[in-house]
Amino acid sequence: MDVKKEIAAALAHEIKNPIALIKANVDYIKTFSDDEMLPAFNVINKELSKLNDLINNYTTLLRPSDEWEKIFPEDIIYDVTDEFSITEAPEFLFDIESDICIYGDYSKFSILLFNVYKNAIEANADNIKTRLYRLNGNAVIEIEDNGSGMSKDTVENIGSPFYTTKEKGSGLGILICRTITENMNGRFEIKNSSKGCTVHIELPIR
Repeated sequence: MDVKKEIAAALAHEIKNPIALIKANVDYIKTFSDDEMLPAFNVINKELSKLNDLINNYTTLLRPSDEWEKIFPEDIIYDVTDEFSITEAPEFLFDIESDICIYGDYSKFSILLFNVYKNAIEANADNIKTRLYRLNGNAVIEIEDNGSGMSKDTVENIGSPFYTTKEKGSGLGILICRTITENMNGRFEIKNSSKGCTVHIELPIR
């Protein structure tokens, strides 16, 4: 990591400490306040949460990848969707080709898939279909949801830094997904499908 990135990462880390302290004090003051003040406290906590998420996403982009390791995408797909199945309603459908192996940063690849599924759920999808298959020496993951889809403006700007359509979004989620994929020598695409959106991830099989 170069000096500028080291400084940025250190600064992001230092900012998180006062954010946690501010939130703790806001929650404490809230216990002594009248009910009419609750909306103001909710706004403060929402903005602090948004700022904290922004810093987390930024540091994910800056953090250098650990030593690459063998990854079976099938395992992470099931792990991530199981995590969402505990609290979320969408039906997960799978068409998985087994024993496909890629190499990369396991932690970041998990973050990549987590962000994709999280976006699909936040688009109010009733079901999310996942395909994993081989194509021309690559592993292809397609995640299709039947959610609300994207507007023309979103299609043109999706993945641009800080562009978001979500009230609590940081605008870095898709950029992080694309960056992680490209750092693994792969390709990331997101587009409207007939019903909702489809994310196409293509990574080399090693």
